[in-house]
Amino acid sequence: MRTRYFWVLFTTVAFVSSAFAEGRTITRVFWQDEASSSVHWGDLKKSSQGWSIEKGSVEGYPELDSEMQSLVQMRADQGLLLVGVRDSEDGMFGSGWIAIESGVVEEPHGDHSHWRYLQTPRVSHVMVDADQGNPAHVYQDGESFVLANDKKNGFTLTSVKAIRGAKVPADAARFFSGGNGHITLAFDVDSVAYATWIAPAGEHKGRVDVVGLGRNLGKSYAIQCPSGTLHGATMNSGKAFFAPADGVCWVEADKQLDDKPEAVVIHQLSLGEDAEGQPLRTGAFTNIGRHVIFKAGKAGSTKLCWMDASADQPTIKNLSIEVAEGEALSTPTTMRSRYGDKFVVMFGENVESPNKDRMLVVNLDPNGDGNFDDAKLHREIKVGQSQIVGHSGHHVATMLPDGRHALISNPGDGTLCVVSLSDFDVDAEFNLGGVPTRLLVVGK
Repeated sequence: MRTRYFWVLFTTVAFVSSAFAEGRTITRVFWQDEASSSVHWGDLKKSSQGWSIEKGSVEGYPELDSEMQSLVQMRADQGLLLVGVRDSEDGMFGSGWIAIESGVVEEPHGDHSHWRYLQTPRVSHVMVDADQGNPAHVYQDGESFVLANDKKNGFTLTSVKAIRGAKVPADAARFFSGGNGHITLAFDVDSVAYATWIAPAGEHKGRVDVVGLGRNLGKSYAIQCPSGTLHGATMNSGKAFFAPADGVCWVEADKQLDDKPEAVVIHQLSLGEDAEGQPLRTGAFTNIGRHVIFKAGKAGSTKLCWMDASADQPTIKNLSIEVAEGEALSTPTTMRSRYGDKFVVMFGENVESPNKDRMLVVNLDPNGDGNFDDAKLHREIKVGQSQIVGHSGHHVATMLPDGRHALISNPGDGTLCVVSLSDFDVDAEFNLGGVPTRLLVVGK
């Protein structure tokens, strides 16, 4: 069934059935199912008999067309999830976002909090229609969410407070012009957003729109990186970083929007060249503290890279990663374990031989001195299969709030696995069916 336009506001409340597994609740898990373009949930529990989770459906979840519509990134804050929806017709079939109340409530108690799991998850708002610009990226900064509206050449800003206070979904978000094509963003919601243009050539090659937010509303200008095909942006330590076709570019973040475009200094850092002499590039950044983390290259030139963004002049350092023929590394995920370790998790995935997929764990700081010069490959474990079609079907990892375990998805096997962050053994595996991909956990 094709559903073209709809918005919904639900206010009903339900309670968890006693039929769910016994044990202490570690966290509530949400995962996307690529097969049905749906979101499922389950309370991850642990008892003397081991780990358990039971699959549940989100109350009020809209009927999406899994052949035409897919889910993109999802973020969570204060018990609210925002899930991006994209379609295969440039946003004209039905794209936008879904807001889900997790049913998890935090109760502060002085220097700590208790988490309550009394309500089952429910959809509160749905904004999916032909005017949402087909978002591909969803970001979070504090209480705010930002969606990149590719086909509207701009981005949408909303917040937990705005969504919960809106009578209709359209009242919850504000649109800003900036960026073009496949947009990525670096931003501070109180001052400025840097929105990229994907243009590989021509007058807009390397263009980044600088858009005023918060106290700077109404101000804007544009800057231009030396090369185009910009994909990837982040902000860290007062600097904005971009991923063009050649290396990495960065600028001092203009949080007052008082710079003149021609006076902005754009710094370019090389990532080296491959065996054919072509410049290496990256396409996505993640942060851990003051460091920006990313992967670069492919095949024999694959490496994990990092920069100390707090340095006056950041430099790129790297660790070479061996990959098998036909294998590619997923975007890095950073984790801080309860044991004090800083890890990067990546998946080596092979479209032709997904049964050979593996998870690589890099210890960023073995000696604990705050620098990553001694980073090294720490462990490698076999994982279940991926099911890659285009940009979908990849493994995903997220750290559990106990700081002792990670949860990973195996799309090709229909399973989720709990992995120890001390010895990286698989402590539990759950066969939940479907094609589980992106993960989020809420509560602890």
